[in-house]
Amino acid sequence: YLSLPNRVQVRPMPTIEVVDMRQELFQGNRSIFSRSLQTAIHTLLEQRQQGILFIHRRGHSTFVSCRSCGYVITCPHCDVSLTYHQPHDRATPTLRCHYCNHIQMQPPVCPSCDSAFLKHFGSGTQRVVEELAQHFPELRVIRFDSDTTRTKGSHRSLLTRFAQGEADVLVGTQMLTKGIDLPQVTLVGIVAADGLLHFANYRASERTFQMLTQVAGRCGRGDRSGRVILQTYSPEDPVIQAVQQYDYERFVHAELSQRVSLRYPPYEHLILLRFSSPHPIAVQQTAEQVANILAAQLPTEIETLGPAPATILRVANRYRWQFLLKVPFHLKPSLPNLEDLKRLCPSQVSMTIDVDPMMI
Repeated sequence: YLSLPNRVQVRPMPTIEVVDMRQELFQGNRSIFSRSLQTAIHTLLEQRQQGILFIHRRGHSTFVSCRSCGYVITCPHCDVSLTYHQPHDRATPTLRCHYCNHIQMQPPVCPSCDSAFLKHFGSGTQRVVEELAQHFPELRVIRFDSDTTRTKGSHRSLLTRFAQGEADVLVGTQMLTKGIDLPQVTLVGIVAADGLLHFANYRASERTFQMLTQVAGRCGRGDRSGRVILQTYSPEDPVIQAVQQYDYERFVHAELSQRVSLRYPPYEHLILLRFSSPHPIAVQQTAEQVANILAAQLPTEIETLGPAPATILRVANRYRWQFLLKVPFHLKPSLPNLEDLKRLCPSQVSMTIDVDPMMI
């Protein structure tokens, strides 16, 4: 592979300061911003520089829960919680599903116990902007996520406004981690690295290292040196430590060692059979039937997992099951024709085949 160990004109990489948010809470700071990040933003304003704040989720809060009974408001069509959205103070708050795009109003009381004590948990781009307005009322902020860039040309328009100095801070999701060259940016704040780090997927560490390294590289691209403040509740995690040191070799060695022991790509193929249907019993029975027939035809060297419910069982009123194969490269040509298995599925059940899936 082609290695690029240095930046253009051998500019130094920004220093990365890792902040343990457990200590911030222990010392009485309940804000989503560490004291170090707050000080850095104050310095940013005093020196008339610009910064980027990155958080992996859009919206205001990850979920809405009742503080009396613990009920979490979920999507009626998917097995996920609804995300609270409020674009600005005068806008009507809504709850939105990020899987099927269901939208509803937030109820005035808990649907389970009629308590009025509903609380918003977690953080998204909207909440970061709201907190910035409370802590730094003089700060000019632009929010950059899929909610604010829906219209044609809005992506370029927002970046142009920021590049021309119309805002001090750009708050955004992974959209701003790649391909953005803003030499005037001297600060990057990673508000919460843990949402990426603890994602339920075997590629989570790889994706976290890539994204955090890429967003760190958005600052210090001009004549002034850059600074990155990475907030996390897991500062001892090997991925966080590798990001802090820009130690790609160390990360890759550890990650590939784990991949080979677990028989994951790039050492073996993963083949995921996905089944979905509006009928929960039909999809389960079909997945089990196909898995039993296929397993009887496979060599013993091929490991099978499942069939089992998908991580999110129901999306857009369709129930989902899956069956995973770990296939050594030399055995892939000897596999039976998996497309033929679709003929075993009744009309109300669909089956898809995903080789080396990005998500399981």
